[in-house]
Order: sequence, then structure tokens, then C-alpha cells
Amino acid sequence: MCPPFRLSPEQVSFLIPFFFHLFRLPGLEQPNGELRACLGRLLRDYPTSLADPLESLDAFIEEDKQLVHKWRYEGDLERDYFNALAQIQKAAEDEPYDGEIDFRS
Repeated sequence: MCPPFRLSPEQVSFLIPFFFHLFRLPGLEQPNGELRACLGRLLRDYPTSLADPLESLDAFIEEDKQLVHKWRYEGDLERDYFNALAQIQKAAEDEPYDGEIDFRS
């Protein structure tokens, strides 16, 4: 992730529960680790990636098909992906961050 110079309070409010949720998920070599990797892919172009999170999901699936490991996800990745984003968004709305982060300082 190469963040912009400044993150708005809304963006920080999203990232705090995002990272909390992300690191509670299994890693990629563990069963169902694909969800963690898929959510983590949003960070490549954050915050613009949130404009179309489905595009990020589709790109992850395409990249994953090119790898030699066997797909092990045991559920519905798209449903779980959007469910996780909804939980993160709700947490961000419940506890908004009221400051600013400036990476230039």
C-alpha cells in the first residue's frame, strides 16, 4: 500500500476495523485463507479500490487461478467478502475516528 499524503477521518475510520478484521482471518496457507488475501488486495490501491470492491475481488480470483496451489476456500468467497466489508463499514460508522493522518510530517 502506498498511501496518499493525507488520509481523511473516514478513511482512517475504515482502516482501523479493517486491519483488526483482516488479521483475525486465517493466513493464505491455511484453509479459507483466500478471504484474508482477497481483502488484503484492497490495500493495493486504497482508497480508490473501495469505489469498486467487486473489481478487486475479480482481480484476486484471476490472479489466484494462475497460481499452482489448489483452491481451498470452503464457502462462498463473494458473499463472505462483502459480508466482511459490511461488518468493517458498520464498525467504522459505530466508532468514527475524528483526527487526520498526514504522512508528510
